[in-house]
Parts: sequence; structure tokens; C-alpha cells
Amino acid sequence: MSEFKINIENYDQVSEALCGDINEIVNTGKSAKVVITEWTKGRSLPANAIQYAWYKQIGEFTSTDTKTAAAECKIDFGLPILLADKEVGAILGHALRGFDRMTRCQQIKFISVIQVTSIMSSKQHTQYRDAIINYYQVNGLNINYR
Repeated sequence: MSEFKINIENYDQVSEALCGDINEIVNTGKSAKVVITEWTKGRSLPANAIQYAWYKQIGEFTSTDTKTAAAECKIDFGLPILLADKEVGAILGHALRGFDRMTRCQQIKFISVIQVTSIMSSKQHTQYRDAIINYYQVNGLNINYR
């Protein structure tokens, strides 16, 4: 059993199975590695589809193409979320050294080769989508796909 989800409903069964797996390893004279972390669900495909539907609407609203709208959202809403992340923020900040001195056009071209939303957790992606909705609603675009 390499990876499994445990909760209050299946705790007894999983803990029994886990003990069995550990016993099999330890009884052969080897050591077992046990890592316990909170279970998080990966971002769903619909969440990705939603953001692309929004980029199209934003592009039409701002009189730009979808790729530019996506890049601008990544710059304005995605980067601040990732830069605030304790794990990737410092690394990303180092990789983006000089980004703030680029023209907006240069930033848009540059960001197209940098992973932003694809490395976000589900929670961060929700934060990203909420920031987009809030910003554009305040500025006159009622994004109608959620």
C-alpha cells in the first residue's frame, strides 16, 4: 500500500492494512518509511476549462486576444499568489529577477513560457479564479461561467 486516503470512516481498516504492510517489511529486517500528510485533491479538469472560458471573455472585454488575456491574468493575479507561497515563492522570485523592469509587452511574452496556474494547488487556483472574478466584476465584466 503506497498511497491511500484515510478518514474517520475507514480508519480501522486502513490502519490494520498499514500495520500489515509495515510488518511485512520490518519482519524481513528492512526499514519502512511512513509519511503522513493531509490529503489534498488535485485540481479538476473543469477548473482548468473555466479559466480558459474566462480568458476568452476577458479578451473580448479588453479588446485583446485570448493568449494576451491569459498572460495578463497570470501576471496580475497568479504571480502574487505564487510569490506569497512559502515553498515556491523564493525560487520563483529569483527566476523572475528583472521581470519588474520589463515593459508590459515583454512581461506578456515572457510569462507565456513560465508555468503559473499549472503549479498552483487547488486552493491557490480557487484564490486565482476568485481574484479574477472580483477584479473584472468591479470593472464592469460579469464573468458568467463559474
